[in-house]
Amino acid sequence: MRKLKLFILILSLGLISSTSFSEDGEEEAVQPSNPQELLEIVKQGQFADTQQQRDREAQFRNEKNRQAKLLSDAKDERARLEREAARLEQKFEANEALLVVAEEQLRERLGSLNEIFGHLAGNTTEARNIMEQSITAAQFGKDREEFMTALGSKMNEGIKLASIEELETLWYELQREINASGEVVKFNTEVITTDGNVENRDVVRVGNFNVVSDGQYLTYSPSRGTYSELPSQPAGRYTSQTSDILDGDTFPVQFAVDPTGPQGGSLLASLISMPSTWGKMQEGGPVGYMLMAIGVLATLLFIWRFYELWNIRGGVIAQSASSTLSNDNALGRILKIAEDDKEADTETLELKMAEQILKERPTVEGLNWVLKIVSVVAPLMGLFGTIIGMIETFTMITLFGTGDPKTMASGISTALVTTWLGLMVAIPTTFMYATVNNISRGILGTIEESSTGMAAKRSEGTS
Repeated sequence: MRKLKLFILILSLGLISSTSFSEDGEEEAVQPSNPQELLEIVKQGQFADTQQQRDREAQFRNEKNRQAKLLSDAKDERARLEREAARLEQKFEANEALLVVAEEQLRERLGSLNEIFGHLAGNTTEARNIMEQSITAAQFGKDREEFMTALGSKMNEGIKLASIEELETLWYELQREINASGEVVKFNTEVITTDGNVENRDVVRVGNFNVVSDGQYLTYSPSRGTYSELPSQPAGRYTSQTSDILDGDTFPVQFAVDPTGPQGGSLLASLISMPSTWGKMQEGGPVGYMLMAIGVLATLLFIWRFYELWNIRGGVIAQSASSTLSNDNALGRILKIAEDDKEADTETLELKMAEQILKERPTVEGLNWVLKIVSVVAPLMGLFGTIIGMIETFTMITLFGTGDPKTMASGISTALVTTWLGLMVAIPTTFMYATVNNISRGILGTIEESSTGMAAKRSEGTS
């Protein structure tokens, strides 16, 4: 029994010691086929330091020595850099001290020149900013702006004073800009049209306020250094004056100048950015479009009714003055009844003429009621649009608050524009209805008066 246990233990140790590794790291197990092979395997396993293990140990030792060498080199480099940093810091502090002394000496030697540097730098910068936006820049070119920039940079350095030539050039440019503010000059230059094309045109510069071409006000584009057409022009009575000043050889010439803003034209730019009357109407939304359509239809209906009633009225007046009855007018058709039925009594005649008057009334009064309805409904539609606009305004207030008025502008604009359109449609339509209704009443009054006179005449004849 003991031999069996001993054999099993030896077999287990042999299996463990017989496990080896392949070159790619995978385990390879050697299986003994008999006890003698197992004994050989155990015998070979007594030497743990195989050649592979010795190679690995040698590689590890070499790598350890290399890492130690790298660490030592890194420490030496760090020590060298620390010494260099300390040296540079000392040098920097010494230079700082020298710089303080040099700046103090410079200030003492410059004296009042510091004020000159400051004045020149400030004036040059201010002049450059003005000239960059000035409408005279397209005429005088970009050279003066480049000069101002270079001189301003030189003065800001505060090292070298401006030369006599530079001071005279600065004086010249400032004086030229001052003189240009009181000149009316005509010259040829490039103009950018609204579609992006560049054209050579004759333009007139009125001071440093406005530049005009034939029938148009222009604006200066600093980014491109040339004039460009405004996206929209002011009223025709202003643009018509641009041709007068462009073609005028003698002065004075009537011309509208906009002197607002740093270089003029601010009011003009604000005016042309405002929406036109059609643009304001479009802000009314669907209700506004409906009101405009109703207004146009009501106007067309009035024109048609006025023309028709005027012809009817002319025929009635002509028939009243004529002794010959005609069927081409309402009064003639009514009086024709009395002439055709001379044997009828007065009561019967009155009934027949009243019947004919009732037939003629729809033609005379026609669609006058439509104009009356429009005059009543238009303000109500305007009020409806006002309610829609206020609902939109309060919705914007709920979502975004009252911090930004622009968020509420759309709703308020809709509310006001629809009210305006409603009144604009209702007020003229009221006068239209009153006009056609008055003409209709006059026609019917003339017809009734003539028919009553005819009946009275017949009654006197029979009595």
